[in-house]
Amino acid sequence: MGESVKKWDQAHEMRALVEKVSSIVSRISGNVLGEKQLPMLETRMQRRILDLGLHSSQEYLNYLESNLEEESKVLVSLITTHHTFFFREFIHFEYLRDQLKNICQQVRDRGESCITVWSAACSRGHEAYSLSMFFSKYLPEIDPQMNFKIVASDIDPESVGVAKNGVYPKSEVDKIPMIFLGNHWARGTGDISHFVKAKKSIREPIDFKVSNLMDFSPEIPIHQKFDLILCRNCFIYFDQNSITSIVRKMLKQLHPHGALITGVSESLGGYDLEIKSVATSIYKSKKDFEFESKSTPVSAPLEAARPQALTMPNPLRVLCVDDSKSIHTLLKKILSNEEGFEIVGHAMNGLEAQTLVKELKPDLVTLDLHMPEMDGVSYLKKNFTSSHPPVVVVSSASREDSSFAMESLRSGASDFVEKPALNNLVDRADEIRSKLKMAFLEKNRPTPSSLDQQFAKELVCQKPEDKLRIIVMSYSSKKKVVETLKSFDGHQPSTLVLFEGQDNILGAFSEELKKELGRDVVLLDKCPESLSVDKLYVGDAKKIFKDFASTFSSSKKASILVYGQCSQKLEELILEWGECQLLLEDLGEHKSSLEAVATDIFPYTSFAYISHKYFSDLG
Repeated sequence: MGESVKKWDQAHEMRALVEKVSSIVSRISGNVLGEKQLPMLETRMQRRILDLGLHSSQEYLNYLESNLEEESKVLVSLITTHHTFFFREFIHFEYLRDQLKNICQQVRDRGESCITVWSAACSRGHEAYSLSMFFSKYLPEIDPQMNFKIVASDIDPESVGVAKNGVYPKSEVDKIPMIFLGNHWARGTGDISHFVKAKKSIREPIDFKVSNLMDFSPEIPIHQKFDLILCRNCFIYFDQNSITSIVRKMLKQLHPHGALITGVSESLGGYDLEIKSVATSIYKSKKDFEFESKSTPVSAPLEAARPQALTMPNPLRVLCVDDSKSIHTLLKKILSNEEGFEIVGHAMNGLEAQTLVKELKPDLVTLDLHMPEMDGVSYLKKNFTSSHPPVVVVSSASREDSSFAMESLRSGASDFVEKPALNNLVDRADEIRSKLKMAFLEKNRPTPSSLDQQFAKELVCQKPEDKLRIIVMSYSSKKKVVETLKSFDGHQPSTLVLFEGQDNILGAFSEELKKELGRDVVLLDKCPESLSVDKLYVGDAKKIFKDFASTFSSSKKASILVYGQCSQKLEELILEWGECQLLLEDLGEHKSSLEAVATDIFPYTSFAYISHKYFSDLG
């Protein structure tokens, strides 16, 4: 009973702390934190308490009262959501691309030569740098004498500091459509060699500021006018009165015909505002439309200033080429009619794709690299011409792997995306859609960027004596296993092929492997005391796997490749191995108890690459 009372008291104290913090954050930033945000708040407050070396909610409340001014700033930074990525909600960049000539003309009509943009609530700078790359790409094509200036603001000083620094993990920059990458990013050195830094070409046009949307006039003076104001994905944290107040002030800071852009899920349609929707979550002042109806434009017809139809068809017809049924299922979710796409065909390899491209005449192709019969690079080298529909590679291969990703880009692909999974589907979906649209819109296919070339690497297995590859299979998977084993080059760890099935054919099976691979194969009756690098061993799974686990699981980093389905008994033994890379073959509807602990599930054609990369990354 006493323990229950103690837990209730702790929960009550935490609830009081959360309410106190919510009121502070709301008073400073205007963010209204409701019931949905409570779990997030509790988690972040618990982390803050631990970081300060405190032991309870009450201790933190005492600390907060003694350090209210400074800690309040920390709380705003802690509670403010920073989830963002480059070229997020790409539909807005489609609109800007379509309207950029009109925007330039409006700037010229007022006797100026600089487009002004305000990225409000810019978080860590992804939106501001996306805009800078966008204008750097298109302005020279449309109006070479036109410049641009971006004011980027956020309430969180820490986020603004990150944005000013302009340093991001390479994995985040990989999400940028290649057509925008240009020569705008430099690779870090030493401890930050996996990071990139924005160059002067896209940093110089941006002025980063710390500013509160509830009162932005000190940093964004009322006389400062903008052609575009982006305030995306932050109104969901404000109440209706605050949103109305912020938008009214922002409208006063727009040039005539300027546009206010909110997040796609943040409609302003139900508010008492003098605005008119011109595209998805894009608004202009009603006064602009009243002015147009009463006057004659100086240099452009009335319709030119209105949103025009995009130059791409709706829907975009896509052929998906991949030997994974699971990936085809995910792509169906991503490339839906609601998003402006239609999947018109599925191919399981390059040979099937050759026929379907001619029959279906798709607008775009998604292409896997590792496939049977004809892989993605071979397909591009044989089939890609100027008349071929644009290709975006969607692959399990890493973009840094020069032998796969770089070769596909050199052979005709417009862009490269690593395959989506259920845990990253939302972000990867946005990346796939934006890269497909840019591939269609841009006739000039980009070459691999200098940044990609700096990061390109060959996969090399260092210290193979410390590693072990285990292949679990039955006789029906022999062709797949032989194909995998033939694809390895360079020094490789010891490889153990565990055969599950009739042990009386194990000898004949070993001889077949030896003949097809042209290398020695050691047939094992029991687990040896030591293993040799580059050696291929074959054994009966039920006889020697358990001994192998007890002998080598603690001393060697293992990559276990499971082809097809294995018995429940063998699954149980694999589960006992401990830390390892566990790859399962994608068998569609067939399920395995190993799925819950598997590193990943792929078609067998990706096994060699994924296993080799794992050992290479271990160093």
